[in-house]
Formats: sequence, structure tokens, C-alpha cells
Amino acid sequence: MSLEKATIQEDSAADQPEEPRVSHCAQPDLSQIGQHTFNINIYDDEGVVTGQKTVTYPTYPIYVKLKLDQPSVTRIQVAFQLNSLYNPEACDNTYKGAPPHQRCDFSSDNLGNAIIGKDIVGLGSESPSPVDINGNPLDYLSYETDDNGNLTQGVVTLEPGVQECYVRLEVVDDSFAELSETAQLSLTSVRSGLAGLGPSNDRVDASIVIEDDEPSVSLETLKGGDRDTVNVGSVEEYRAVISGEHPDREIRVRLTQSEDSTARLGTEFEIERKAQDGSWVTSPELVFPAGENEQVFRINVLSGAPTGIPVLPDLFFNLVVDEKYQAGREDYARPGSENLLRISVNQQTTPLSLGTSSTFVPTDIAMGHNGRLFVTGYDKPDGNRIRVKIYDQTGNLLQDVGITPQGDSIPAPSDVDSYPVINTVQRQVTEGNNKVNRYEFIVAYNTSGTVNGTANKGGEDVISSVYWFDEASNGGEYVPKWTARTGTSGNDRVREAKINEESGYVVLFGETDGIWPGEQSAGGYDSFAQRIDTVVDGSNETPVVAWTQQVGASTDDSVAGGNESGVSPLVFGSASGSVGGAAVIGGIDGFFYSANGGEASPDVRQVGSDADDAVTDGLVLGGNLWLLGNSDGKYFSVKQDDVLTLGRTNLDSQAGFLVSYNTSGDFVNAFTLNDAADSSTETFGSVVEFGGDLVAGGTTDGVYSPGATDLTGIQGILSRVSLENSDSAMTDDSRQWRTQLDIGNSEITTLANYRDDEIIALARNGTDWEILLFSPEGRLLTTP
Repeated sequence: MSLEKATIQEDSAADQPEEPRVSHCAQPDLSQIGQHTFNINIYDDEGVVTGQKTVTYPTYPIYVKLKLDQPSVTRIQVAFQLNSLYNPEACDNTYKGAPPHQRCDFSSDNLGNAIIGKDIVGLGSESPSPVDINGNPLDYLSYETDDNGNLTQGVVTLEPGVQECYVRLEVVDDSFAELSETAQLSLTSVRSGLAGLGPSNDRVDASIVIEDDEPSVSLETLKGGDRDTVNVGSVEEYRAVISGEHPDREIRVRLTQSEDSTARLGTEFEIERKAQDGSWVTSPELVFPAGENEQVFRINVLSGAPTGIPVLPDLFFNLVVDEKYQAGREDYARPGSENLLRISVNQQTTPLSLGTSSTFVPTDIAMGHNGRLFVTGYDKPDGNRIRVKIYDQTGNLLQDVGITPQGDSIPAPSDVDSYPVINTVQRQVTEGNNKVNRYEFIVAYNTSGTVNGTANKGGEDVISSVYWFDEASNGGEYVPKWTARTGTSGNDRVREAKINEESGYVVLFGETDGIWPGEQSAGGYDSFAQRIDTVVDGSNETPVVAWTQQVGASTDDSVAGGNESGVSPLVFGSASGSVGGAAVIGGIDGFFYSANGGEASPDVRQVGSDADDAVTDGLVLGGNLWLLGNSDGKYFSVKQDDVLTLGRTNLDSQAGFLVSYNTSGDFVNAFTLNDAADSSTETFGSVVEFGGDLVAGGTTDGVYSPGATDLTGIQGILSRVSLENSDSAMTDDSRQWRTQLDIGNSEITTLANYRDDEIIALARNGTDWEILLFSPEGRLLTTP
């Protein structure tokens, strides 16, 4: 004998079994709805049992198929029994008392185990006698009561020659929010006839999975998103939505924070719901009146929470359904997903002032460990000294690192020069026999001045410095690892510097009008990638140039950035003319190539349209390269014969573009970042990945964001582009939006991503430089 497992939902009967080809028992009528009455425990807020309640719920018939591998020549009677691993005395370890208690009835050990006699029975206490599809009694089935008086066991009789039969059972459609639950149907003994119980003639078991049918709840922002950031001391509204069939009764949802949350309900934040009189009351429980599927609630992040803890990252919490509280309680909704809504708590609520155009001029930013913000730039009054300033989450200055030595005066960067750039990395290194995290940052800039006693090699050289975090130094600070000066007899300008996460080598990306050793000049400024390794000599770490590769067109190349991960560093930018021998497409084309250390000429991919496609930034995401740039064209995807190509039409104004290619140079996707009226000039210069999407920053001289005020001069703008949406960022939802600073003569120059919770923007406000923070939906978090 064998049994087939079954899966069923509480509020529906099983489908009628298919007509088998072998001799079989009469098929049960599965349209009969029954009833079952039983007692449930009533719990107070602490889970203590305060009494019992008698409840009656409808039941829906299901069946488990019983098979014989060959027909029997005798009548067979076999006993069946419902059972489960549920144990009301298996209490949670956190509960030190004795059962009964909610922490025992619905403990972690009992999670997912059906309660026999309450979740499933053989026949409900008020159910009609089962009949077959012709209305005749199911004489081959008889039910017996268990020790609790429920019909959960019985006997099935197979007449001679029958090979397939059905054990009819009933699932209780209760009003408890539950996870999927499992019970077992067992054939326990052959009471008459000749048959074996499975291969070992011992016992036959089949699992029965019961899916809950109670309404499920989802939480979202008012724009439909699943994450947000809220300032300390502020309140934001959100929406809870009930899906599934809403019964004609009040439904509740009890919320709490997940175990991995660092902010706690009642300490760092509170949940508020609207009372009947319209006022807001503090309560973790949302109430949905009969027939209502949506409720607005609020999150109140308490003032002073957290209170100025230095160097630690912002707190966060994942809002989840409090299933431990709801377990065994009637009329609660179940969670639609594991984590319903993530909210980060922002401590920096005003703009972080960095300097002015006549003092410290910041040029680049990066996020580091524990939420540290790294800002590099040059100090004008101090001989244009390159500095790195490190801030914690509240805007406290943790460390001010003078990159160029005190007293070294260098020329200030001009518009054509590259500004100091910075990047951070977290690497795993071996110390002794242990793997430990190593936190490093690299700063690179170019100068013709004398630094560290080293004079220029001719024109401007690249100076790169690597620092690492030493916990033993002054309570934990970044200390120098090495500094390298590299260059040609011409001008060498660095545009980006990266540290490889796996091996720790440095890659510099930039342009030169000289000739690197072993390389050739194509004319004008060529692109280059340079790898610098760290060589350990005793206790000293020194930089050694591993290789430099130079590629270009006969005109000036413009390098927008590079990617250091993967087998070979990726260089990208734009140029007019053929780069490395690649075919010219239009006026100014984008290009990219994988630098191979000069072993062979790289395979340059020249991309774009037949117009000018000047590239300003880019990144690699999901194996594809995204290029950011500016043009007077609208960019889009064209599909013909299942092949995607880049399409372009002329605009009346300049706009931004985002175009993507795979590493083989095949076109993938394109977006245009333009004002709705196509009348203003948008200029974008920085792009970052955020939550699997792209966020670009720049300026406009008109109205870019719907409803924005057109102020004098240019204004900083920000756009999030959803890679799941084909629209060119013209919609306004949680993952596709645009925002504009309400500040005249402002710009957003550089962006960074803080754990997909905040967009960090380096912005200029007149002559002042500051850090602005934006939520995942583009809400400005830092206001004066």
C-alpha cells in the first residue's frame, strides 16, 4: 500500500480526483461543506491563558489517494490516523513557566505543525455523512474518535480487485493567521486481508500541507515603495494594504521590528494609527474595519534616538508582522512577505557644511565602514593642500587627514585638470592564521608641484596615496600605507582611482599627452590605465607599478572612469575619432575597453549614435556598463528581428542620457533625462547604483522636477531611473522620480550610496559646499 501527499488551502475543497484506469473505490463528493466545533485558549498581551472559548468553523473536504501496487483477491481493511509533530508542551526557551501558555501552544518548535482536531479532522463534529459523487454513502470509510473526542482516525475497506481508494478528510477554515502547516495521514495497521504497509510492511505516511487563507498584509510607502529613511524626531505616513478575500469582519495586524533591526519599537520609534475621531494614537496594532483594505499609519522616530553615538552607522528597522503575538488569536492578517517595510533612521538632519570656494573646496566623496563619509578636496589657504575629511553619521568630524605634507604648496586644479578623487574598499586579509577585515581608502590627484620632495617628471604627474584603518592608532584612525608618484614627460591627469577588493592592487584611470614606458601616443590626450601593486619588504609596504596601458584617438580622449573588478580593469569615456582603431560612429562616441597590461592591443568598443555622445560618468551593474552623458538627443531602445539597437531623435534642448552595453559591445538599454517641456538645459555628471537602479545628479537651468520653482541660474537636480521600467524617468513613484533643489545657483556634483538607505550628494550652494542627503524616494532629508 502507498499514499499520495496532498496540498490544500483552508477555504476550498480539493479538486475531484481524475478517473483512474484501474479498479477504484467510489469517488467522494468534494462539494459538501461541513462544520467543526472545538475549544481555543484565550491569551492576554503576555500570552497567559485567561480562559477558553468555543468556536465553530466550516470545513472543506479533501482526499488522500491510497494505492495498491496490485489488486488483492481478498477484502482489505486498513486503519488510518491523522497525526502531527505538534506538542503543546514544547515551550519556547524564553518562556520559563509551565504550559498552557501561548509560548507553548505556538512555540518555535510547533511552527508549521498542524493541530489535529483543530486544523484538520477526518470528519467535522457537525459535518454531514460523506457521500460519493452519485449521492450514495461512502460505505468503504468509517471514522473513529480519538482521545479528545474528535473524528481523526478510522478504517478504509478495499473490496477484492480494487487498486485505488480515497481517504476523505476535512480541513478546518479557521480565522487564525498561520503559516503553511503540515499534518500526516498514516496507515497504521491492516485489520483484515492480505496487504503490506509500504516496502517494510510497517507503516505508510503521507504529508498534507495546509495553506492558510486568511488575508495577507503588505506595508509600503505612500508611493508604493518597500523602504524609506526617516529623520530623528520626525513623523512619516505609510500604507498598510490587505490583499486576498476580505471577510465580513474586522481584521487586525500587529506590527513589530525584525530580530536583526537595530532600532527598537518603543525606544527609538513608535507606530501610530488613526482613531475613530481622526486623532493619531500610539499603537502597534492596525485595525481594518469590515470591507476596508487600506489603512494609513505613521512612524514616529523619537527625538534623540539614537543620541550622538559616534562612528556607529545609522539605526534601521524592518517592520514585520508580530507573529508570536498573533499566533492563536482570531481575526489577524498574515504577512505577505518576510520583511514588509525597511526604515532607516537618519541622524544628519541639516546640511553638512564642508567649506567655501575660497577655503576648503571638496571634489569627491565616498562611503566607508560603519557609515563613515569620506570627503576629499583641496585647502586653498593652505597652499592648495589635498585633504581627506572623515565624518560620522551625525556630521562629527572624526579625522582630518592632510594628504600632501604640511608646507608643500601646489597649484590649484584648473577646469581642465582632474580634481582629487577618492575611493574606499573593505578587503579580507590574512593576519597570522586569521582572516580579518581591512579598511582602506585611496586618494589620487595630479600636480606639477613638488610633493614629498619629489619633483615633476615633466608637466603634471599623478600622485596616489593609500591609507588603512589602524584600530591601535589613536583609538582607531586611518594611517598612511604608501604614496606613489607616477608620470610621463607630458601631462598626466587622473580621473578615477580604485583598489581591487580581492587582491588589493590599485588601478588609476586617466588621460595623458605624454607616452608611458613601452606604450605609444595616438595623438592629443590618450586614455590610460595603470596598475600599482604593493610589495612587502620586511615591515615596509611600497608601491610598484605593475603595468600601464595607453590607448587613444588622434584627437583628445576624455576618460570618465573605470572599473577595477573582474579579470581586467575596464576603462570608459568618449572621444572624437577612432580609439585604438575602432570604427567611428558619429561625432563624439563613447568607448570602453579592458586593459590587459599592455600584452596586446585591447579590443576597443566604440559606441553611441551618429551624433555627439559625450560621456561624463559610468558604472558596471549586473555585468553591463552604463554610460552617463549629455546630448541634444532623445535615446531609446529599438527592437528589430529580436535585436536591440540604440535609437536617437533630436531634442530642442540638452538632456542627459544613460546608455548600456554588455562587455561584447552589444546594446542593452537606454534612457533620456530631460525636462517635460524640453526647453531647459540639463547637465549630468555623476551616477551611482542604488537599490538595483541608477541615480544621476547634475544641474538644470529651468524646471526639471514637476512643480519645481525656476530660480536664477542653475539648480541642482537628481533622478532615479528604475531599470525595471521602460519609461525614461518621467513618472513619479518609489523607484522612478526626479527632484530639484529649491536653491538658485546650485549644483549636485558627486553622488554616493549609503547601504541603499540614503543618497549622499556633494552639492554647491552659491559659494558654499555641503553634503545633502536624500531618501530612497528622493525626499530631501537635510534642510537648513
